[in-house]
Amino acid sequence: MILPEDRYRFSGTRPKRRRPLVITLIIITVCAALAAVLFFVVIPGVENSSVQNREEVQSIETLWTNQHYEAINLRCEEILSEDPMNQKALIYNGFSYFYRGTSQYSLEEKIPLFDSSLINLRRALLVCNDDILGKVKYIIGKCYFQKGKFYSDLAVKYLEESISAGYTGEDTFEYLGLLNSRLGRYIESVNYYLKAVEINATDMLYLVLAQTYYQLEDRVKSEEYLNLTLNMTTDFSVEQKARYLLGNILIENEEYEKAENEYIKILEKNEKAADAHYYLGDIYDKMGDSVKARYQWRKCLEIDSYHYGAKLKLYG
Repeated sequence: MILPEDRYRFSGTRPKRRRPLVITLIIITVCAALAAVLFFVVIPGVENSSVQNREEVQSIETLWTNQHYEAINLRCEEILSEDPMNQKALIYNGFSYFYRGTSQYSLEEKIPLFDSSLINLRRALLVCNDDILGKVKYIIGKCYFQKGKFYSDLAVKYLEESISAGYTGEDTFEYLGLLNSRLGRYIESVNYYLKAVEINATDMLYLVLAQTYYQLEDRVKSEEYLNLTLNMTTDFSVEQKARYLLGNILIENEEYEKAENEYIKILEKNEKAADAHYYLGDIYDKMGDSVKARYQWRKCLEIDSYHYGAKLKLYG
């Protein structure tokens, strides 16, 4: 019996020839490689750009928390090279340059960092939101303060604008008091110092208030704040400055014994205080005791051989 030819066929077509196993493996490998490229390169480039930006911002905020200011500047400069008006990058960059500048020792190192801070923060003013505007102007004002007395007017301008924008730092009024004093605006200076005292009264604030009132020739107020300074301070350098100024006021008021007592208190803690000996000599001279006066001026020159005032009194 002859069986039909198609009895064991599963289709009506002729069977295909098999590919060699090596070729099959090569095709599988190439396909896998292409899939990997698509997954790890092409797709993230298309749909993960916003995720990448979020991760960059988060990492900058983490660096900020840890005070890694130089790393923040490097990261922000990368972002700004592609997006020059990126608000967060400009602000973080400017703030970081500022704090790096304050940590330097020499003016030559400080100034370039403050200049970089100002470039970023003044550009940020063009795009920043109202909720951060005041703080940006505050740091700009402090930058100008750090750059020196010739920028005092700009420092005042931006610190006052920061207050108007709703931000007041803990030291804003102290800076404004000092800056206005630099500019010879002593009434404005006193007003700002008084506001600073309302927030946090310190021995240094009382001392600068006394010095400013002295510049305004208000000896009564000056003496009042010098006594407040002496009652509060535990810092001898502050005490010494207060006693020198108080002694001068008492000499001007012809209260010589009280003035003498101030300089003696200085010498009790600092026997090398040349100026205290000089002013004691001045007191004794005004009291008519030239022997004691010349003794004090000689003591002054023993401590400071270049003291101009003592030389003038003895040899002038």
